[in-house]
Amino acid sequence: MSALRILVSFKVTPDFEALRAADWAAAAAGDGADGVETRYVRRVLNCFDESALEMALRLSDARAERGGATDLGAVSIGGREAEPYLKTLLALGYERAARVEPKAALDFAPAVVAALVAGYVRQLDRCDLLLLGCRSGPGDSGAVPFLVAEALGWPCLTQVIEVEALPDERLRVACMVDDGLLRVTPRLPCVLAVGNAVVSQLRVPTLTDRLAGKDKGIGVVAGADLGVDIAEELRRTTCMLMSLEGIDRARDGIIVGGATPHDKARALFDDHLRNRIERL
Repeated sequence: MSALRILVSFKVTPDFEALRAADWAAAAAGDGADGVETRYVRRVLNCFDESALEMALRLSDARAERGGATDLGAVSIGGREAEPYLKTLLALGYERAARVEPKAALDFAPAVVAALVAGYVRQLDRCDLLLLGCRSGPGDSGAVPFLVAEALGWPCLTQVIEVEALPDERLRVACMVDDGLLRVTPRLPCVLAVGNAVVSQLRVPTLTDRLAGKDKGIGVVAGADLGVDIAEELRRTTCMLMSLEGIDRARDGIIVGGATPHDKARALFDDHLRNRIERL
């Protein structure tokens, strides 16, 4: 029986929580088209993509326990900042790892990203199952999985939280919907957009794992190799970044005084909670 071929597309983003307020202020003072200065902050995995990467590993483990084979692959649309994460994935058991070098900023160009992912699947990786995070920063359009599925002609399930391997080699997918939890047995090939998954953190490889995977290569692909003219696609895009500014998330607060915990609790109740409770 042939192995189930899984591909996960992920994105590495700057750690926006580490940015200074001055960087956002500088972007707001200008036209914002150049974005925010992020060269000095570390790169992190988008949280939904991280869930998708771990979900693929767990599915591979579950199939192995039943005697099934799985071939895992990962691809990132981005520059060299993705390579440490690709090396980590190779150490964790991914057989294939590659990045598509865009040589352009694609944060607000979901159609171009989707064209590159779909081109990679068609040209280089005929997978049975494609996993992506349901959205990724900083654009957070949420459109990429659906655009990829449309380009490939595959069905797409969104807000996926779990994938289960069934005894008959099929898969059962759990998705969050408006009125609860939906469990589906999809027909492959298909696209899964991973949301708030049950397991959201990628496992950490051991030193032995890293040594075992150090000779595995990382592929680098150009957009032209996938049949995508990135510059032309960007000229045709209807979405253009006009301005960019940070959101003020500061909240007012008070300090409750009192010499003892009892005094603090009494002051909290008398000064802040009593009126609210009486209005109920």
